Amino acid sequence: MKINKITIVLFLATALFSSCSRTKEALPQRKDIVDAVFASGSITMEKNYLITAQTEGVLSESYVTEGDSVQIGQLLFKIQNEPQQAMVVSAEAGYRYAEDNTKSASPVWQKLKQQHIQLSNQLANDSIQYMRYKNLYATHAVSKAEYDRAELTCKNTQSQMKELENTMADTRKSLELEALNAKAGYLTQQNNNDQYLLKTEYSGLVLNAPKIAGELVKRGETLAQIGAGKYLAKLLISESDINKVKIGQEVFIELNTDKKESHKAVITKIYPAFDNTEQSFVAEAEFTGNAGILRVGTQLQANIVVGESKNALVIPVNYLLSDDQVLLAKTGKKVTVQTGIVTPEWIEVKTGLNDSDKIKIAGNGR
Repeated sequence: MKINKITIVLFLATALFSSCSRTKEALPQRKDIVDAVFASGSITMEKNYLITAQTEGVLSESYVTEGDSVQIGQLLFKIQNEPQQAMVVSAEAGYRYAEDNTKSASPVWQKLKQQHIQLSNQLANDSIQYMRYKNLYATHAVSKAEYDRAELTCKNTQSQMKELENTMADTRKSLELEALNAKAGYLTQQNNNDQYLLKTEYSGLVLNAPKIAGELVKRGETLAQIGAGKYLAKLLISESDINKVKIGQEVFIELNTDKKESHKAVITKIYPAFDNTEQSFVAEAEFTGNAGILRVGTQLQANIVVGESKNALVIPVNYLLSDDQVLLAKTGKKVTVQTGIVTPEWIEVKTGLNDSDKIKIAGNGR
């Protein structure tokens, strides 16, 4: 059985063992004993993401540095983009022009409206003239040829009016479509321009900002690491121990920055897949008390409490034989025992011994 680097044992001693250096016999004891799984790891944050360049260029402006607090939507970096900005201005001008053409006061519509007014006046005159000749023809005051010419003139003007109205309807649809296309082009150029302006996705803390203004950046290159939310302990757990770990289990954490203090935490998340990079399973623990000053990346060691026995019957580990037997001091006989929690010093005995059974060390003790 694996011996953990750090093991937490709470004692309720009822009697003291005689020192093993002075005697090879001992009585079992009653103690509170805790089983723990060891994990290494580091401090991380609840939300952790990278700001990466979406295009290549010179970093013209850097508005933050390590340790700065940032708000959601805040501008962090600007990549040099004069040609792209010119395209945005051009696209915006095209959109405004196309949008203005759809308005009734635009030159395009003013010209068509003027044609409509002129044709409407002409149609009114031609209609009056046609009715006049129609009445005159009924009284034989004008010839049939004169009446036909007046009728044809009126019908031609009506056809011209219908054609103009169709042209106006088609022009309106065409101008509206042009405006929509121009708007889409403008928004596309704005979106392209946003690739040169890098902002935060949510409020947090700048953990790392490796680039400075004036440096060349490539597409996909990291410009900053942003952390937000609570500080968490990222725990790396071996394959042999992962099945013992459950959500809600208590954790005792020792930080490399202060090895004298032990901080309490609780398991809040267990990742379902093996992490090939870490070569371990990964879990997260949330601190339950004041952990003091925490810094992302700080290395740590932790013990996850996976079992506990109150007032358990225990014996020293070197009194247990390799086949889970102990040697009785009084009779010299071997007795098989059922073991429970094992620590570097003690082994819990669930069955096979009682408090009064003195045992001794055999030559093949564990």
